[in-house]
Amino acid sequence: MKNYNKIIFILTLSLLITSCGFKKINQKSNNIIYIKKINTIGEPRIAYAIKNDIYLISNIDSKNKYEAEITLQKNKTNKIKDKTGKITRYNLSVQVSLKLTNIDNKKIIQKTFEKNNDYEVASIHSDTIKNENTAIKNTTQMLSNDMINFITLSMRQ
Repeated sequence: MKNYNKIIFILTLSLLITSCGFKKINQKSNNIIYIKKINTIGEPRIAYAIKNDIYLISNIDSKNKYEAEITLQKNKTNKIKDKTGKITRYNLSVQVSLKLTNIDNKKIIQKTFEKNNDYEVASIHSDTIKNENTAIKNTTQMLSNDMINFITLSMRQ
């Protein structure tokens, strides 16, 4: 009898949830934008990752045809020093300026994104480089997600 009640509860709950009409805001919908060309200025490794992520939402069958220009700036600054003056933590800041130009009517959409990330200085230099690369990768992914969300939302309006 208990199993029967559980099955009925699960079926009822699944019917209610599937018919609620919930739709993700950043859902990858087809034909939202086509980016013909992306020009990048700045750090090539970060630009390559961002460019590939943006091309993933691009669809050639879209009505919205744009060209993009991405300008990157990466700054590494000292964040924390110990008593002897040795640096123990760095702050990595990446700033990306996105400029979308509509191919048909030359309308321009611009936005600047910035993310900061910290990383520790390890006792072995190769570990410090590994920490820096991880911070760059995480920061790039966050920037890429923000840019994709901005593009998706601005094309829907």
